Amino acid sequence: WWVLAQDKRDAIYARSRHTPIGMAYLPAIARRLHHCRDLGEPFDFLTWFEFAPEHAGAFDELVRRLRASEEWTY
Repeated sequence: WWVLAQDKRDAIYARSRHTPIGMAYLPAIARRLHHCRDLGEPFDFLTWFEFAPEHAGAFDELVRRLRASEEWTY
């Protein structure tokens, strides 16, 4: 992902519809994103999700949709 030029990443991000997908699940599912790529961790981002137990099915759907995006292949 990081070896791609910024414009290429932006284009993939736009096609993946990452933000609109996430927005569809607000306010039931809250998200906090922590950037980690410069911390020497084995991952680029750490995402913290919060939701009530009755929204677990919606959370599973959200994760499925995000993982089906082009962006996820990186």
